Amino acid sequence: MEGKTLDKKTRNLILLLFLIGVFMGSLDTGIIGPVLPSIEQSFHLTSRESSWIFTLFVISFMIGSPVMAKFSDFYGRKKIFIFDVILFGIGSCLIASSISIEAIFLGRIVQGFGCGGIFPVAGAFIGDGFPLEERGKALGILGSVFGISAIGGPLVGAALIPYGWNWCFTINIPIAIFIILFAWYILPSAENDRKLKIDYLGIIVLSLLAVFLSYGLNQIDSSNFLSSLLSIKVLPYLLMFIILIPIFLRIERRAEESIVPIHMLKNREISIACVETLCYGIIYSSAIFIPSLVILSMGLDDQLASLMLIPILGANAVAAPILGKILDSTGSRKIMAVGTMILAIGLFAIAVYPSNL
Repeated sequence: MEGKTLDKKTRNLILLLFLIGVFMGSLDTGIIGPVLPSIEQSFHLTSRESSWIFTLFVISFMIGSPVMAKFSDFYGRKKIFIFDVILFGIGSCLIASSISIEAIFLGRIVQGFGCGGIFPVAGAFIGDGFPLEERGKALGILGSVFGISAIGGPLVGAALIPYGWNWCFTINIPIAIFIILFAWYILPSAENDRKLKIDYLGIIVLSLLAVFLSYGLNQIDSSNFLSSLLSIKVLPYLLMFIILIPIFLRIERRAEESIVPIHMLKNREISIACVETLCYGIIYSSAIFIPSLVILSMGLDDQLASLMLIPILGANAVAAPILGKILDSTGSRKIMAVGTMILAIGLFAIAVYPSNL
C-alpha cells in the first residue's frame, strides 16, 4: 500500500522492476543517435527533418513527466506506471512497423509521453514505500541506471543497426510486456478518494512552452549562430517561450490542482536541486555526442568511437549506488560539492585536450 513501508523482499522486487522500466525508457533517449542515418536513408530525409524524431520525443517527455506524476497522485502509482509502460510499448510498435515518417513521428510522441512518466512515478513509489534510510541508495541505483542506459543507447543502437533500424525499437515490445505483467503482480495497489481536477490550462501552456523552446532551438544554425538566433525561424518562438513563462507561473499559482506545484520552489533546497538537475541533464545529454567528437578528433570508426562511452558507464554504475548509500548517512551537500568539482575537471579536460580523450 502506498504510504506504508514495504517488507524487504517486496522492496527489492519493486526496485528490480523499476530498474528494468527505467532502463527500457531511458535507452531510447540515446539509441536514436546511430539509428538516424539509417532512417534518413530509408525515408529520404534531410538531417534537419530527421532531427524531429529526437525533438518530438523530448517535447512529449517534457509534457508527460509532470502530467503523469500528478495523475499518479490520484489514480495510484501502480495504474499510472503500467499505463506509462503500455504507452511506451504502443509507441515502439508504431515505430518498428512504420512505413512512413509520419508514423515514426507519432510513435515517438507516444513513446515520449509514456517514458516521461516512468521515472517520476518510480521515484515517487520509492518515496512512498521505502524507509528513509534506504531511499538515497534506491534512488541512486535508479539514477545510475537512467544515466547508464541513456549514455549506453548509442552502443546498443550501433550493435543492432546491422539487423535493421526497426530492431532498435522492436526489442522494447517483449520488455514492455514483461514489465506490465511483473508490475501487475508485484506492485501494491492503493485506494484514493480524492477527486481529480485536471489543470487543463496548465497542461496546454506547458505543452506550448515545450514546443516553442524545442522548435526554436532546433532551428538554430550552429555555424551561423547569432544571425540564425535573430532570424524569423528562431526568434519568434524563443520570444513566445519567454512570454509564456510568467503566464504559466500565474496559472499554476491559481490552479486548485496545479500540474506543476510552483509553491514548492519557494523552498530554497528544492529550487537549488531543480537548477542542478537541469545542469546535470544538459551535461548528460552532451555525453551522447562524445562518439562524434572522437570520430572528428581521433579519426576512429563508429563502433570504436561508441566504446569511448564505456568509462562513463562504468564509473556511473559503480559510483551511484555507493554514493547513494553514503548520502543516507552524511547528507547531500558534501557529495554534490565534490561530485560537481570532479565533473568540472572532467569537462575541462575534454574541452582542452580533445585529442587525448
